Amino acid sequence: MRKIDAFWRLLTFFNPYWKRVVTCVLLIGAAEGLRFYFIWLTQDLLRPLIKSGIRAGEGDLFISAVQKGLNWLFTDVPHRLTFLAAVCIVGVVVAVLRAALSFAHTFLANNIAQKVVLDLRRRLYSHLQLMSPSFFEHERTGQLLARVVNDVAALQSLVTIGIEDLVSAPVLIVGSLVMMIVISPQLTVIALVLLPLVGWIMWRLGRRLRKASYEIQVALGNLTALLRESFSAIKLVQAFSAEEQALSQFDRRNRQVYQHALRAIRLRTMLSPSVELIGTLGAILGLFIGGVFVIQGWLHPESLLTFMICFYTLASSTRKLTQIQAVKEQVSGAAERIFQVLDVQPEITDAPDAIELPTVKGEIVFENVRFRYPNGDEILRGVSFKIRPGEKVAIVGPSGVGKTTIVMLLMRFYDPTDGRILLDGHDLRKIRLRSLRQHIGLVLQDTFVIDGTVRENITLGNPDATEEEIVEAAKLAKAHDFIERLPNGYETWVGEGGAFLSVGQRQRIALARALLKKPTILVLDEVTSHLDAESEVAVQQAVEQAMQGRTVIVIAHRLSTVRNADRILVLQDGKIVEEGRHEELVSADTYYRRLYELQQ
Repeated sequence: MRKIDAFWRLLTFFNPYWKRVVTCVLLIGAAEGLRFYFIWLTQDLLRPLIKSGIRAGEGDLFISAVQKGLNWLFTDVPHRLTFLAAVCIVGVVVAVLRAALSFAHTFLANNIAQKVVLDLRRRLYSHLQLMSPSFFEHERTGQLLARVVNDVAALQSLVTIGIEDLVSAPVLIVGSLVMMIVISPQLTVIALVLLPLVGWIMWRLGRRLRKASYEIQVALGNLTALLRESFSAIKLVQAFSAEEQALSQFDRRNRQVYQHALRAIRLRTMLSPSVELIGTLGAILGLFIGGVFVIQGWLHPESLLTFMICFYTLASSTRKLTQIQAVKEQVSGAAERIFQVLDVQPEITDAPDAIELPTVKGEIVFENVRFRYPNGDEILRGVSFKIRPGEKVAIVGPSGVGKTTIVMLLMRFYDPTDGRILLDGHDLRKIRLRSLRQHIGLVLQDTFVIDGTVRENITLGNPDATEEEIVEAAKLAKAHDFIERLPNGYETWVGEGGAFLSVGQRQRIALARALLKKPTILVLDEVTSHLDAESEVAVQQAVEQAMQGRTVIVIAHRLSTVRNADRILVLQDGKIVEEGRHEELVSADTYYRRLYELQQ
């Protein structure tokens, strides 16, 4: 993706609000139109004053004109006061109308910008949820957090400068130019002789500012990643007295953010004064030559005054446009990082002809399945087995042989490198992901508990469950009793990562969560590996009860937990080397028997 595309792609997020945008543009046009009308109104007031002054005396033009004009104003007091009052009343009405229009378009523009930020953050989060686990294995979580939070927040600069500036500045520039050309084309060309230099400065500094802004967002992402890692491992840091080392790493990355931000500030602050200096030089040049035009009689004095007002409006709008350009480059840097994520396509998606499975019997078949993680060795090397509906099968073996990989493939977090997996005779790649996963209850070794209440954790996959269903799932998971003893029962807040619960309690809540889905297939991945003896007994009892009437796959390292399985599959070097019941495998000279004896 070319860098120049990021900002314009960002503007496409305004499309759903095009009616509001058009309304905002019309309001801005009306407000700025009143500004130019007021300028013309001022010229109409000055014209008789200055013309009267010229007729009364030809010397001291600027002083004499004012003096003689005031004499003219107060000669016929009633008529002149009526004229002056009428002009002032019109001016007040114009000012009030313009203030009302300015409020309306400013509020509307900011509302649109906030809507776009809201939509973009939701779009980014929704897209990340579709990514397969392999994406998160290669992307640092802290960097992803930075893109959802920091990079999208950077886009709110559009709100800071005001979306209306993006419209009003060009309107004012065009309007001022038109009026200047109408007054004096020659003087307009002379006054704008330095305009190409402004364009060159904006282009040159803008490119450098975009690069600096991109580097700021990268540095912020690295800082966010470090913070997340250090807070997650705070016990480890303190246990090894590594606080100074952690602080040193933080200081280094924090200073990188400071240095990149300082460079961006330097470039941004150079842009506006440079344009302002050039505009001032142009104004002085225009004023000098305009004065010559007036002296020579080629231009009326009131027209020169109006011309200079328009030029000032043009210069201030151009200065505002440079600020917009600076923000645009900063926004482009953040937008580029956001679109880098949005442009990554999920590896695991529904096939065009994927089907829904309204009911599942629970027959699982692996046919010569091979799998290799990206940039890694082959984990599974032709695994084949069949699990009948309602059968309870354990998969055992030493660490790293691919037990959990089988679960990941069944859940279709990954697709096999070769071979296929069938559910009730259907290739998993031909089943819609949502349909497949709603029939499988999964309890992992590393239990995930959200920062919420017990109820919110249990209903994570079934938010519409009734109270009776929640309690039934908790009872089946042997969790209801301890939940009732918590301070607020099912409404008890569990803390981040379940900090206020024991490991065994978190496991039983995770099991209740899986059972609330009422799955046909239940997958248990090392659910008792981190538990003490007492908690293991409680969880094991819950597991035994939860297995009834379901197809069950148990991934286990502790062989004592799989004695009651209908069948045990022994995995070694990425292949199924043995299978049978516990008694059969122990009574023969098997690899399983050696593993069992070692554990005993």
